Amino acid sequence: MPRSNLFAIIAVLVTLFIAALLLPPAASAWLLNQANAEIARAASLPPDSPDRLPALSTAAARVSQARGLSDLARVPLARARAWLTRGEFQAAADALRSSHAALQDDAVAQFVWGDAEWRAANSSAAFERWRAAGAIEFFMNEANRARDRHQWEEAERLARLAVGIAPERADAHYALGDALSYRSSGDPEALREMDRAAELTRDAELLSTILSRKGEVLAAQGEYPAALDLFDQAMRSAPLDARPRTDYARTLLHFQPDARDRAAEMLQQSIAIAPWDVAAFITLAEIAQARGDVQSAAEWYRHGLARNANDARLLFALGEFYARQNRLDEARATLTLALKSETHADDLRKIAGALAELGGR
Repeated sequence: MPRSNLFAIIAVLVTLFIAALLLPPAASAWLLNQANAEIARAASLPPDSPDRLPALSTAAARVSQARGLSDLARVPLARARAWLTRGEFQAAADALRSSHAALQDDAVAQFVWGDAEWRAANSSAAFERWRAAGAIEFFMNEANRARDRHQWEEAERLARLAVGIAPERADAHYALGDALSYRSSGDPEALREMDRAAELTRDAELLSTILSRKGEVLAAQGEYPAALDLFDQAMRSAPLDARPRTDYARTLLHFQPDARDRAAEMLQQSIAIAPWDVAAFITLAEIAQARGDVQSAAEWYRHGLARNANDARLLFALGEFYARQNRLDEARATLTLALKSETHADDLRKIAGALAELGGR
């Protein structure tokens, strides 16, 4: 046999050998991608859509085909995702448990596994899987986003998951206590979670935030001396944190209405530390108005807006100030601008209510 033919035969055999090694995994990966695409499509459809079940059936078929070609860890993962989309949570968890070793180092699989266990009411197993996935930062970030949006029920749900995953995390306990305090200021669990957060933290600024929020809750309940004590502790913990200083001044005005000079001095210190401290500008305006100095009150609102352009809180307070002065056109214009600038549903309702009151005047 000519040497060139021998080399050609060897090349073909090598190619076939490599193909035998590579093609099944490649085909399996392609089939799994198709399965995941069908699962994602099914998940996006309404539960009663006639296209939902066929999409899930196609996904199941692709997973079965992939399983026949390769024993990749993604096969049980895709199968579990299909079960989750069908609402069969225990089946999804069982599918992942059956391939525990293969999925041990796969963070995505661990996260999906935790979701399956949680939905199947296996909370301890869910926290274990999410812990393995390193999911604590995801849940903390989502809880904080919900808090920023004033979605307190969602923030509570996510913070509870974060506490379950990492019970040693002070910020998780604080996020839960904060969300609970806004849902119901009289909820004793809110204060317990804040106390737990304060015990766990070694961060001076976080401790100041925790103490300040707890003080705000107590002040709202009329427990002024206890609130002032907490604000004082917070100021000692983080001297450059404006929040407890402003909180102290505002609470002092409720507790001792004649202490306006001291309160005003503290508020101006807050502004020097943090020009974005909107509450300090609003309170200084309120002090000036209480003294009968309407011009100074208006100036404080304007100073605040100069530092915090189009801030909805300042605009809302200024609009109500104009309404009290019977400057109705300015009140309507300012409240309308506040409505456009506000993003929180609860505050939008308050501004809309104030505008509606002006309609009858």
